[in-house]
Amino acid sequence: MSDLPAPVWTSPLGELEMRNAFHLSVFRGQLSTEAAARKKRLFFGDVASGVFAILPVPGPALYAKAADLADRHSARLGSRSLDLMHVAAALLLGAETFLSFDERQRQVAEAEGLEVRP
Repeated sequence: MSDLPAPVWTSPLGELEMRNAFHLSVFRGQLSTEAAARKKRLFFGDVASGVFAILPVPGPALYAKAADLADRHSARLGSRSLDLMHVAAALLLGAETFLSFDERQRQVAEAEGLEVRP
């Protein structure tokens, strides 16, 4: 992340995924409640300081773009709906680079011409 230009864009969906990841880590026994709360504060501190920017994406456009991606890629790549929504948000925001560790999400992003990292 340190070699990426700030701010790193995300959507409200990305923010939700981050929040939920902390809570799921508690549920799975990977983090204590206190550690998850600390990581959540650090993330939102990074938002406040400009490391991340949470950019709005209009819902109707997001769903329409995700549906288009489903029609073009899901039968071949096995894409899940939320993965398509993340890629759709990136495309609607005009992103050139897409950050993900999810293989199916990465495949859709690459098929749409985004540079995928890491």
